Amino acid sequence: MIEAERLLLGKALEDPANQRFVLLSDSCVPMYNFSYIYNYLMASPKSFVDSFLDMKEGRYNPKMSSIIPKHKWRKGSQWITLVRMHAEVVVDDDIILPVFKKFCKRRPPVDESYGRKNIKLQKLHNCIPDEHYVQTLLAMSELEDELERRTLTYTLWNQSTSKMEGKAWHPLTFKYADAGPRHIKSIKDINHVNYETEHRIEWCRSNSTFVSCFLFARKFSKGAAMRLLSEGVVGPFDAAALIDTPH
Repeated sequence: MIEAERLLLGKALEDPANQRFVLLSDSCVPMYNFSYIYNYLMASPKSFVDSFLDMKEGRYNPKMSSIIPKHKWRKGSQWITLVRMHAEVVVDDDIILPVFKKFCKRRPPVDESYGRKNIKLQKLHNCIPDEHYVQTLLAMSELEDELERRTLTYTLWNQSTSKMEGKAWHPLTFKYADAGPRHIKSIKDINHVNYETEHRIEWCRSNSTFVSCFLFARKFSKGAAMRLLSEGVVGPFDAAALIDTPH
């Protein structure tokens, strides 16, 4: 996944006109029209990267310590927005990536056909590279002061339990009934994020101005996305709003 992200960023960097780089999934929807999103991103000189100390889980592999000390290990959402300089840092990295390739790998998923062998497999060290790589790379590069340490993509998580996997978190999928104006407004009204591991509240700002935290949301079904469009919940495109956009 992280190598695919690097390829996407590398291709986008070929065009010098591209100044902001937003990673989204195919189930993401915008909360606002294009004009608002463009102005929001361009008004801030910082990247938006959800990044926090990972103190509760065992994803950090001590074998990384010679290159990545534990106090620099970060976790966060893979849905990031980078300014051009930070995108270049990701694409040009040849130090942190090899460490991740060697020591940060996903544990094989549970396969019922393996029977009791699954128990052994689930004891292997488990690491989700796309939730750690960019965050840790930017921390190692001493660039955290240049970040708004939050994601712009809203996700609602649900904890499920299975015999093999134990407790696991999964993003909920919003259906047609969840895509009405009231629910979208509740997402837009969120103005801060609480990071328990750092005892930190991140108030959402863009260039020092308090703003709604999220520009996008996931996971939305096709029906839910079509409702947003058909009912005009997001709002129409306003080209005039781009005229005085700061550069």
